[in-house]
Amino acid sequence: MDQPWLTIMLIVAAAAVALGVHVMRGALGQRRALHRLGVRGVRTRGEVARNARREGPTIHPPQVRYQGPPVGRPDAPRTQTYRRAPLNHESHPLYAGVPVVVRYDPSDPRRVVVVHTKDGRPGNVSYSATANLTWGVFFVLFGLGMGVAAFL
Repeated sequence: MDQPWLTIMLIVAAAAVALGVHVMRGALGQRRALHRLGVRGVRTRGEVARNARREGPTIHPPQVRYQGPPVGRPDAPRTQTYRRAPLNHESHPLYAGVPVVVRYDPSDPRRVVVVHTKDGRPGNVSYSATANLTWGVFFVLFGLGMGVAAFL
């Protein structure tokens, strides 16, 4: 083998494309979970109020706490505090005390989905479907560019 760098570059390029496709598939699944709300929704900040828990044979999903307008009055100020299980709670782990960004349905503020989490504790991972999708596209393009550059 007189050009081992070509083989190494092609292997790394294929690995980058495979990683990008894997990350993009996961991110697209997370973004599909946001469509459960049915409308674009109103974005607001909140926090995870309670972890997922098991009581006997029943498993209760985690709950988020956020402020929104009273039910049936979407133009009112956000003075009502809601504590609800998000519609996409299985998309990612939610731990008590973690700040979240949620979207709620303006016609029924009790319907909510988690858009982004930010956990500042070391070793914990933040969640953002858009950021994951961006990284996936980057790795696919990087791998394709590296594969093309190997032959130039």
